[in-house]
Amino acid sequence: MSPARQRIAAIDVGSNTVLLTVAEYDPEVGLVVIEEAEDQPRLGAGLSATGRLSEEATLRALASLTRMRDTCRRHGVERLEAVATAAVREAANGTDFVARARNLGIPLRILAPEIEAALSYKSAAHHFPDRRRTLVADIGGGSVEVVGAAGGRVRLSRSLPLGAVRLTERHFPLDELQDRIRQELTRALPDEWRGSAVVGSGGTFTTLAGIASARRRAATGPVHGVVVETSEVRQLLPWLAAMDRLQRRQVPGLRPERADIIVAGLAVALQLLETVDAGGVTVSGFGLRDGLLLEMAGVA
Repeated sequence: MSPARQRIAAIDVGSNTVLLTVAEYDPEVGLVVIEEAEDQPRLGAGLSATGRLSEEATLRALASLTRMRDTCRRHGVERLEAVATAAVREAANGTDFVARARNLGIPLRILAPEIEAALSYKSAAHHFPDRRRTLVADIGGGSVEVVGAAGGRVRLSRSLPLGAVRLTERHFPLDELQDRIRQELTRALPDEWRGSAVVGSGGTFTTLAGIASARRRAATGPVHGVVVETSEVRQLLPWLAAMDRLQRRQVPGLRPERADIIVAGLAVALQLLETVDAGGVTVSGFGLRDGLLLEMAGVA
């Protein structure tokens, strides 16, 4: 490792997944990913009903964090940032979870919604440096973060309780689910954002890109930069909703562990696109962790 390089890592503790990226930052070449890891302990399971993180989900998430801590040590990480989002932020025992993570040597902190949104936007702006009016959406397990920017400046930031796990647990029929999402988004997004370009990050959007690519019979490869038209999402949603979970697990491009929450996630994606009258979404393969790493590296 050259003296100029620093090995850094970011952990994102979400309502559905716990994600790790280990990278090196070199001023000349930027971020170079060394290793990535993902677990799905579904920390937010049951939170909507109880207001608390269950002990079972907590133990699953702490086991994930222990493995990721060991990965960081194995790679000689010099700086580690770990952030928790909607599930830990909202849970009555969220601070207890943070303390238990810190006892493992994970410097976990709870991320405010506006900071979470800003980091997702930082990543999108880095990979898609478009100065048009753009909405960046990150659909998580507990919430969706939406940032609007024009001319390279952030002008809108919203955090909405429309996460894929949260909505799935409420067991709404599809029509009612779409109506509720539509109402929430209509209240949150002023008319001035109609016609904006849309960039989507997070597991719902990357899964959407995988399914759409498979249906087009496109070569399997990275989903970053894939454009999915609104009309495609409009066709996919009822098609997937008509299947049971076992059938969805067989759908090409759909990761089996997302089979139960993909319908709720795509319902949010579709209503977002329709609310702002967007022709489609450009999918980012990067997101919160990438924004956090860029911030750690001092990249503007």
